[in-house]
Amino acid sequence: MTPVLTGLIVAGVAAAIWFPIVWLVDQRKLRHHRGVSRQDFIQAFAADSVTQEIPAAVYDYYKQQVVFKEYSVAPDDDYEATLSKGDEDIDDDAAFLMKRLGLKRPSSFSAARAETRIKTLRDMVHWLNWLLQHQGT
Repeated sequence: MTPVLTGLIVAGVAAAIWFPIVWLVDQRKLRHHRGVSRQDFIQAFAADSVTQEIPAAVYDYYKQQVVFKEYSVAPDDDYEATLSKGDEDIDDDAAFLMKRLGLKRPSSFSAARAETRIKTLRDMVHWLNWLLQHQGT
């Protein structure tokens, strides 16, 4: 066996051990987080004239990411502090939610995304609502 092949095998085994440990630690941290019920999450946006499908999709998406049934999210959950997500993760989540909601990127998407700092789930819901309102522009 060549040294390169041995190095690749060692790296693969290390990654196979490391990633599940990181995932498990993250899951255990979120296990104790208590947000609100799905209905309360949706209702938090009723006064803002946000269609119910947007907060419902956001709630379901983040609830499904944790294996513990007790876990729930709240509108003001912070991406970095609560969900341990960075900007690239938020962009990936936004793209997934856009697809799930059938939203297309408006022509002003790049500028709007660059100007909008999504820090909480509330921000995400409002940003997706903005996209909904600007479909076809």
